[in-house]
Amino acid sequence: MARTTVDAAALRTLVQSLTGPIQPQPAGSPVAVAPAVLGTLAQLVPADIVVFNDLGPRRRVEWAGSDSEGAIGGLFATEDGDPWFDLFWSAPCSYPDRSGDWESPTLLSDFCTLREWRRSPMYDELSGDFAFDRELLLPLRGPAGHSRRVRFVRFSGQDFDETDRSLAAVVRPHLVAHLHALDLAARGVVPLTVRQRQLVSLLAGGLTNAQIGRILGISSQTVRTHLQQVYARLGVASRGETVALLSPPGPTPPVFVDGRHAPRHRA
Repeated sequence: MARTTVDAAALRTLVQSLTGPIQPQPAGSPVAVAPAVLGTLAQLVPADIVVFNDLGPRRRVEWAGSDSEGAIGGLFATEDGDPWFDLFWSAPCSYPDRSGDWESPTLLSDFCTLREWRRSPMYDELSGDFAFDRELLLPLRGPAGHSRRVRFVRFSGQDFDETDRSLAAVVRPHLVAHLHALDLAARGVVPLTVRQRQLVSLLAGGLTNAQIGRILGISSQTVRTHLQQVYARLGVASRGETVALLSPPGPTPPVFVDGRHAPRHRA
């Protein structure tokens, strides 16, 4: 039976963590979801461990990774002969890359039974140090060449349910926006104030200065002044450049392997 209650405190803490100001990062710091945020996610969607991966499947690298137990790391290239990325393309974890669906949370059980999973080559590959029975994968659209996801893992026991899937879908856009802000910070883009971020989000919706002013309770002249300050911070000269720079990545085309892609849900 699906859960009918949600940890409101965990949800509130999560939203505050993801929407707060981005702190300047040292040059070369990995762009990753902080372990503390992943720990809060594990409270919201109960899991034994929650893992963030930023993969480059075609280049056989992991750009960054972190988990709810405190680990965080940067670029890691696989060794010659490492079969993990060979198995990746035929495993359920590659569904977003193969289908182009970067919005739908998926369960491992959407694609195979537990028995089928335990008999799969990928399970054998993981059995040495990270074998698990249940997984909820939350895809996160990222820059070109990046395959980002948050993985909720249960090593054994009950599967994730539709409440878990729905909660993951609710937090997904907040995670995408948070990672995009981290990407900008890593490139040296000066973080915007809360009011400036509100203004830019309305700007991206195609609203005029007068419409933005009415929503924010300020004059169109004040909106214009805020915009000039935003342009100066970002080093841009127009509304279009601002939106292009600050908007999260757009749709990623699907990559079909042998003319196939995994089903969204198991029949």
